Amino acid sequence: MKSDYQHARFDYEYQDQLLERQFLQLQPTDEQ
Repeated sequence: MKSDYQHARFDYEYQDQLLERQFLQLQPTDEQ
């Protein structure tokens, strides 16, 4: 049960990173 929770949390964080990356690609960034 604990491993399932960690796996779901990892998948959620991974999806969140993908959304953030897509959002940043739509924005003009000064860091590049």
